[in-house]
Amino acid sequence: MSLGLDVSKATLDVALLGDAQTRKPRHRVFPNTPEGHQQLLLWLQDHSAEPAHACVEATGTYAEPVALALHEAGHRVSVVNP
Repeated sequence: MSLGLDVSKATLDVALLGDAQTRKPRHRVFPNTPEGHQQLLLWLQDHSAEPAHACVEATGTYAEPVALALHEAGHRVSVVNP
Protein backbone atom coordinates (compact mmCIF):
# COMPACT_ATOMS: atom_id res chain seq x y z
CA MET A 1 0.00 0.00 0.00
CA SER A 2 1.03 3.59 -0.55
CA LEU A 3 0.88 6.29 2.10
CA GLY A 4 1.15 10.01 1.36
CA LEU A 5 1.86 12.50 4.13
CA ASP A 6 1.41 16.26 4.00
CA VAL A 7 3.46 17.50 6.95
CA SER A 8 2.98 20.72 8.89
CA LYS A 9 4.19 21.87 12.28
CA ALA A 10 0.99 20.79 14.03
CA THR A 11 -0.54 18.03 11.88
CA LEU A 12 0.02 15.13 9.54
CA ASP A 13 -2.59 14.85 6.78
CA VAL A 14 -2.31 11.30 5.51
CA ALA A 15 -3.86 9.40 2.64
CA LEU A 16 -3.62 5.63 2.38
CA LEU A 17 -4.17 4.21 -1.08
CA GLY A 18 -5.67 0.74 -1.07
CA ASP A 19 -4.48 -2.28 -2.94
CA ALA A 20 -5.46 -3.05 -6.53
CA GLN A 21 -8.68 -4.75 -5.44
CA THR A 22 -10.19 -2.13 -3.14
CA ARG A 23 -8.77 1.08 -4.61
CA LYS A 24 -10.57 2.98 -1.85
CA PRO A 25 -8.35 5.74 -0.43
CA ARG A 26 -8.54 6.48 3.27
CA HIS A 27 -7.76 9.88 4.80
CA ARG A 28 -6.97 10.88 8.35
CA VAL A 29 -5.34 13.74 10.25
CA PHE A 30 -2.96 13.06 13.14
CA PRO A 31 -1.09 15.43 15.44
CA ASN A 32 2.55 15.85 14.46
CA THR A 33 3.75 14.67 17.86
CA PRO A 34 5.31 11.43 19.10
CA GLU A 35 1.83 10.35 20.27
CA GLY A 36 0.39 11.20 16.84
CA HIS A 37 3.11 9.16 15.15
CA GLN A 38 2.14 6.15 17.28
CA GLN A 39 -1.53 6.70 16.40
CA LEU A 40 -0.55 6.69 12.72
CA LEU A 41 1.35 3.41 13.11
CA LEU A 42 -1.63 1.80 14.86
CA TRP A 43 -3.97 3.10 12.14
CA LEU A 44 -1.74 1.51 9.51
CA GLN A 45 -1.89 -1.81 11.38
CA ASP A 46 -5.69 -1.56 11.58
CA HIS A 47 -5.82 -1.19 7.79
CA SER A 48 -3.40 -4.06 7.14
CA ALA A 49 -0.91 -1.68 5.57
CA GLU A 50 2.14 -3.57 6.71
CA PRO A 51 4.52 -2.58 5.27
CA ALA A 52 3.49 0.58 3.46
CA HIS A 53 5.56 2.76 1.16
CA ALA A 54 5.32 6.23 2.70
CA CYS A 55 5.99 9.36 0.69
CA VAL A 56 6.74 12.15 3.16
CA GLU A 57 6.90 15.83 2.24
CA ALA A 58 10.35 17.20 3.08
CA THR A 59 9.63 19.97 5.55
CA GLY A 60 12.88 19.84 7.47
CA THR A 61 12.54 19.34 11.18
CA TYR A 62 8.76 18.81 10.97
CA ALA A 63 9.05 15.71 8.74
CA GLU A 64 12.11 14.00 10.18
CA PRO A 65 10.53 12.49 13.34
CA VAL A 66 7.57 10.90 11.54
CA ALA A 67 9.80 9.61 8.73
CA LEU A 68 12.06 8.01 11.32
CA ALA A 69 9.11 6.50 13.23
CA LEU A 70 7.75 4.96 10.02
CA HIS A 71 11.18 3.64 9.03
CA GLU A 72 11.81 2.13 12.47
CA ALA A 73 8.42 0.40 12.27
CA GLY A 74 9.52 -1.34 9.06
CA HIS A 75 7.86 0.84 6.44
CA ARG A 76 9.64 2.00 3.31
CA VAL A 77 10.01 5.81 3.42
CA SER A 78 10.74 8.31 0.66
CA VAL A 79 11.28 11.95 1.63
CA VAL A 80 10.51 14.18 -1.34
CA ASN A 81 10.58 17.90 -2.03
CA PRO A 82 7.19 19.64 -1.64
